[in-house]
Amino acid sequence: MLELDFTTSGYVYMALIWACAGIGAAVLARRQDRNPLLWCAVCLIAPIALFYLAGEHSGREDARTKARREQAQASADGKGTE
Repeated sequence: MLELDFTTSGYVYMALIWACAGIGAAVLARRQDRNPLLWCAVCLIAPIALFYLAGEHSGREDARTKARREQAQASADGKGTE
């Protein structure tokens, strides 16, 4: 699985991107006579919710867990043949 480095600068960049998305949505909503606060909130919350749902409902096994399981199985098979 991809190793991510969660540093302070990464969180700052992520917050800036989300803030720009929310502000951009509010500006577009105002231009089209929609509720800017609602669209700002939706654009700030939706990515978090989608990542949560994608991670929660993925049927895939974590790569580290799979590698450990396969390694344990291979070592058990190797011990049985000796």
